[in-house]
Amino acid sequence: MKYLKQVVIVTRWEFGRFFKPKNEALGIVIMIVASVAFYFGGKYAFSETDKKLEITVYNDTDVKLTEFMSTSYAVKTMPKEDKRKFIEHMKKEGDGVLLESGSGNFVVYAYKNTGNIKKLKAHLTEYHKQTEMQKIGISTDELTAILSPAPVIESFVYTNNSSKRVVLSYFFAGLMIMAVFLSFAYQFTAITGEKQLKITEQIVSAISPQIWMDGKIFGISLIGITSMLTYAIMSILGAMLIFQFTNLPASSILDYIYLPSILLYLPFALVGILIWNAILAAIASIITDPNNSGKSALMMLPVLFVLASFLVIRDPDSSLSIFLSWFPLTSATSMPMRWAITEVGYWQLAGSFILLLLTFYFFRKLAAKIFRVSILITGKEPTFSEVYKLSKHK
Repeated sequence: MKYLKQVVIVTRWEFGRFFKPKNEALGIVIMIVASVAFYFGGKYAFSETDKKLEITVYNDTDVKLTEFMSTSYAVKTMPKEDKRKFIEHMKKEGDGVLLESGSGNFVVYAYKNTGNIKKLKAHLTEYHKQTEMQKIGISTDELTAILSPAPVIESFVYTNNSSKRVVLSYFFAGLMIMAVFLSFAYQFTAITGEKQLKITEQIVSAISPQIWMDGKIFGISLIGITSMLTYAIMSILGAMLIFQFTNLPASSILDYIYLPSILLYLPFALVGILIWNAILAAIASIITDPNNSGKSALMMLPVLFVLASFLVIRDPDSSLSIFLSWFPLTSATSMPMRWAITEVGYWQLAGSFILLLLTFYFFRKLAAKIFRVSILITGKEPTFSEVYKLSKHK
C-alpha cells in the first residue's frame, strides 16, 4: 500500500508539472486558427487553377487542334509574322504561351517550365492520341474498350478491408508518433534537468529508485494519453468542419470511425506509451550533459519503430506485418492497424497484448535499475559497459 501511495504521489506531481490546462487550451486554439487559415489559404491559392490559361496560336493553325484546346484553355490567334514580337514581349513581361503545330510535332514557347506547361503537354498528348487513332480507323470508344480492365465481379467473405479503415490506421500511427515525441521531450527535460540541478540524489534518499521511475513513467504516459485524446477529438471536429466546407454532411465522419478498432487501440496505445516512457527514462538516466552527450540520439529510436508500423498497411497479412504486430516495440501500433484493415484472430490480440505487458514490466524494472546505477556514478557520464556491470550487482 505504501508503494502504491508513493507512486501515485510522484505520478500526480509529474503530470501536474507538465500538463497545464491553459497551455493545452491555447495550443488547441492556435491549431484551430492555423488549420482554418491553412484551409482558406489553400483554397485561395488553388482558386487560380480554375482560371483558364491563355495560349496563343497562329491564324492558320489546325482548326481541330484549336477547338480541342479551347475546351481547357483561352485560345488567342495571331499572324505568323508577329512571332518575334510575341517572344520579345514574353521575355520582357515573363508571361504568355505560344503553341506551334506542324511537321508531326508541337513547339511550345514559354518564359519558363511551370505546372501549367506540364498540363498543356498532357492535353497535347491526348490530342495526339486521338489524331493517330483516327488515322488508323479506331474510334475513341473502341480504344477505351480495348484498354479497359477485365470485367471482374468480386465477392469476398470478409469485407472490412475498406479505404476508410486504412485512413483510421494512419490516424492511429499519427497519434502514437505524437505521443512518442511528447514522451521524448518530457522525459528528457525531467530527468536530465533534475540531474543537472543535483536534486536527484536528495529525492532517492527518501523514496526508492523504482518508485521514482514508476511515477515518472506513469505521469508522463498520462500526459501522452491525455494529449492523444485531446487531439483526436480536435481532429474529428476538424474533419467534420472540412466535410461541411466540401458540401458533405458532418455525419460522414462516422464512416471513418470504427468503434471496435478504437476500443482495441486504446489499451495497446497505453501500454505502448508506457514501454517507450520506460525506455526513454532509462536512456535519459545515463545522460549527464544533454548538450554534448552522444546518447541523446538514442531517444529518437522510438519514432523509427512507430514508423515501421506503416509497413503493415502495404500488406496486413504478410509475414512482416504479422511479425510487427507481435514484436513488442512495434505491436502497440501495428496490431490495432492490422485489426482495422484485415482479419485478426482473438488469440493473436490476446497473445500480443500479454507480450506487450510483460515487455513493459521488464523495461520498467530495467529503467529503475539503470537509474539507480547512474546516480552512483559521479563526475562523468557512465558508459554502457559500466552501467551493465554495476546493474548486475544488487
